[in-house]
Amino acid sequence: MMLTRMVSMLPSRSISKIGECGTICVWLGSVLASLTFSANQSIADLVSPYGGETAPNFVELSVQPGHVRVLLEVDLNDYPIFVIPDDGSGTSLAERTGRNLQIWADEEKLTSTTNTIDVRPRISRQTAASAQFRPRPRSENVVFVDMEFPFNGKPDRVTFIPPLSPDGIPLASLGVVVEHMGVPVTDYRYLSQAETILPDWNDPWFSKFENPNLTRHHKSPMMSFLAMEPRVVRHEIILRLKDFETWADLDFEGAERLTPDDVARIKSGVSDFLATRNPLAVDGKPMKPETVQVSRIKVGAEGLRVLPDEAEANRKTMLLGVVLSYPVETLPSRVDLAWELFPDGLEVIPITLSDPAGAVPSQIYASDPVVSWNNHLTTWVNPKTSPVVVKVAGVAQVPSLAFGLGFLCLVCAYYSSQRANGQRLILLGLTGAFGAAAIVTYSLNNLSTAPEPDEIATHQIVEGLLTNIGTTMLETRDDNTVAAMEPYVEAINREKVQAEMRRGLSVTLPSGALARVEAISDLNVESFSPGEDRHQHQALANWTARVSGGHWGHLHRQTVSYRGLLDVSQHGDHWMLDELTIISAKTGG
Repeated sequence: MMLTRMVSMLPSRSISKIGECGTICVWLGSVLASLTFSANQSIADLVSPYGGETAPNFVELSVQPGHVRVLLEVDLNDYPIFVIPDDGSGTSLAERTGRNLQIWADEEKLTSTTNTIDVRPRISRQTAASAQFRPRPRSENVVFVDMEFPFNGKPDRVTFIPPLSPDGIPLASLGVVVEHMGVPVTDYRYLSQAETILPDWNDPWFSKFENPNLTRHHKSPMMSFLAMEPRVVRHEIILRLKDFETWADLDFEGAERLTPDDVARIKSGVSDFLATRNPLAVDGKPMKPETVQVSRIKVGAEGLRVLPDEAEANRKTMLLGVVLSYPVETLPSRVDLAWELFPDGLEVIPITLSDPAGAVPSQIYASDPVVSWNNHLTTWVNPKTSPVVVKVAGVAQVPSLAFGLGFLCLVCAYYSSQRANGQRLILLGLTGAFGAAAIVTYSLNNLSTAPEPDEIATHQIVEGLLTNIGTTMLETRDDNTVAAMEPYVEAINREKVQAEMRRGLSVTLPSGALARVEAISDLNVESFSPGEDRHQHQALANWTARVSGGHWGHLHRQTVSYRGLLDVSQHGDHWMLDELTIISAKTGG
């Protein structure tokens, strides 16, 4: 790489001391001025609350059989800290970069080999939405170093030591994430002192640090999540293929790598097996899952990620995420789950119970395997669709002809009071005729021109329809969806409106489940135009929907900005949705 070649050409005496490396940073800055790049974006499922991902410097440590792999990102301003002094051996600057990050295996200090060193864009890591952990000022590019630290055997302890002063004070802020044989051991944390991992070479899921603060969110090899929602009870399970094979024979013999066909067979077997295990009852009634979805997943510092079936599969570390759905009419009063599956050596299964009020962690014990949820919500209201009723208050316009006839009626009435009987009768007759003509003319005019909705009314109409749409999309069954549309969509239009809802408004979570609409905001009705029929209108509007959904213990929230056309019709004070067209949808944070 360009940086490696240019660094190797620098005189070794120019960096004989750490304190003399300031000029290196100036030189690196001039190199970076000529580089262009596109930031690498990532979307997190679980945001770390510890802030290590915001550190100016970051290291990924991977303990593998026979070596430790180190991927180090050094902020340009901190680069001198991560370069060891020249000892006169003629070692290049590139080879001395990152060498003051020490790794020990038991009592042996390991020697590193540098595979790659170059300047590249900083990896964008999802950070906590908190002012406490906002990223500090740091260089957009970093010095990237890929190193390996070989060792012999299977050490009981592996110790990582960041650059420290003689007093043990960290010289640089260094974020860290650690894994062992593909299994994450920590979330995003800080490496600010010597830290020791105790690797479990038989089952890396149980590898851990001596420091109990260095841990990960998903700690157990099997976890359960029970979510009670307005139209569905959802039971989600994270399990390892390794444990599943103790309950069901998949006949893989000694294979370690799995083909896509193997993965498909595994998913089918897991689905059939779990559909009949861990029985669940809603309000005392035993339930069977209507759907069972199985996905390959990976647990990392940024939470859970669904893997494609074609991706390389390691039999020893493969994780599966299972979602069992039990449709309900409304939020139940009680849900009971009888847990049956305990991996060897595991007597406690962590479970999270969630409902519209939030989530509560709990545990399932082998000695007491039944867990129950009771509905204690006192203010929750079951969401239902309702007719959109908006009264259109318009000012009646009196036509000029009707006004003229009315004026003549008044004139005749006035003069009839001034004339003799014969003339009075004639004038009274004319008064009646002109009055009747004025009334008929005015009535005919009102029948042909209905008052138009004003700005407030149009906003209420569109908002009411969008709220109903969000409630309709809670339904998990087609027949219930059609029934929910009845108050605001005529029967002849429901099929096409339902199809457009699915196409244009569905937001799918990583688990494959659909997110639900929490709220509609920032509604702007751009136009509300009359159609060919005086009772029909077309609204062009844009709005923001806040959607959410839980999957495998994490509540996923995001905003979606929509722009769409709503064809509506007026039936007295009731407004119906005749057709829906979503023009655009843009996902926010």
